[in-house]
Amino acid sequence: MHLETNFFATLTPQFNMFDYQTTTLPSGLRIVHQHNPSHVGYCGFIVDCGTRNETNPADYGMAHFIEHILFKGTSTRDAWHINQRMESVGGELNAFTTKEDTTFYSTFLAADFPRACQLLCDLMFNATAPQHELEKEQDVVIEEIESYRDTPSELIYDVFENRLFEGHPLGHNTLGSAETVHGFNHDRCIDFIRRNYTPDRMVFFAYGPMKWDDVVKCVSRWSHADPSTNKDKINENHYDAIPTDVNIKETNADSYHQSHCIIGARTYPYGHPNAAALALINNMLGGPGMNSRLNQQLREKRGLVYSVESNVLTFTDTGYFSIYFGCDHSDRRLCERLCMKELRRFADNQLSARQLEAAKKQFKGQLGISTANLENNALALGKNILRRGRLESLSETCSRIDAVTAAQIQQVASELFAEDHLITVVLE
Repeated sequence: MHLETNFFATLTPQFNMFDYQTTTLPSGLRIVHQHNPSHVGYCGFIVDCGTRNETNPADYGMAHFIEHILFKGTSTRDAWHINQRMESVGGELNAFTTKEDTTFYSTFLAADFPRACQLLCDLMFNATAPQHELEKEQDVVIEEIESYRDTPSELIYDVFENRLFEGHPLGHNTLGSAETVHGFNHDRCIDFIRRNYTPDRMVFFAYGPMKWDDVVKCVSRWSHADPSTNKDKINENHYDAIPTDVNIKETNADSYHQSHCIIGARTYPYGHPNAAALALINNMLGGPGMNSRLNQQLREKRGLVYSVESNVLTFTDTGYFSIYFGCDHSDRRLCERLCMKELRRFADNQLSARQLEAAKKQFKGQLGISTANLENNALALGKNILRRGRLESLSETCSRIDAVTAAQIQQVASELFAEDHLITVVLE
């Protein structure tokens, strides 16, 4: 759930920024297509609506619930026909919800693009939220909530985000609660869709061997929606990223086999000048490489944890950095101290030229390899157009990384990793 929204996963660059095309329909719907010679294609909608749009506590979990309910009926298809439409030709239909957006997409053989496009447009613009399907899906989502509570390594991120963004819609969890989900009905779901699923807040993305003209023709034909006059935009819930009352340690009342711990802080929004420096720090500290500093200190040298990781998540107006580990109860405080020691190293000691060059080389190599994942490329295409209005090339991303200095890394670490800026959350 959390990895798909981090800096590394969502901002996958492309090798050539000039091989994609965009247009905006009169309705305000943006279309973007990037050619790829594979026989497999991807397309979908990313909607500028997520958990943070649930400003009424009674709506907590609504964005995620809508993700489910759009598959349950349209004015032309029932749930069974929606399910069969892509599955019957070997394709897939998927969706996920984050704090700021919801994505619906399909994977298919290239010849089936018109089928996928028509189905997705039907879901986005003709949803009916039938009450009998809604009642069944409430039980499904509540089971999902209960399953999530049984997974402390995931649950702790909800606790952490709620403390970090306390009192703001960014803080509450994506799934909502059994109480709020039970309160959803047909009228409330349709109202939420009408307010938030407007064409000017959507991007249709297509990635594969399809022709640009065919993409535009199909989307124009099936996305019959009028321009929106809705002004309920995300920036009306702007978040002030200055930390207040963050020196908190919270222990959950439940008992777990391990101690689960997150140490983290608020950081930068999309497009911040220090984003590349923080990404480098994150990759050195607890990125996917087995040679990350935290993995070496906590696992390889001492055998204290099975896994330890750090992540950076960015939003339109803020973001956060986090370190997560799970360990034996008796080792938790030692692990915390070792994590803090590694954070202080970045603030107290400037990287040598050799260390900085090695860190850049590793990170750029990981980014280059990540472009082999076609599904990630497709999702990144939509995300970048929605949030940045353009797709950054791999060479541009590498140039930003190359421009990072050792002094900038030290300055960022000193700012973000000060003890009065960090919070620690423990479930044990």
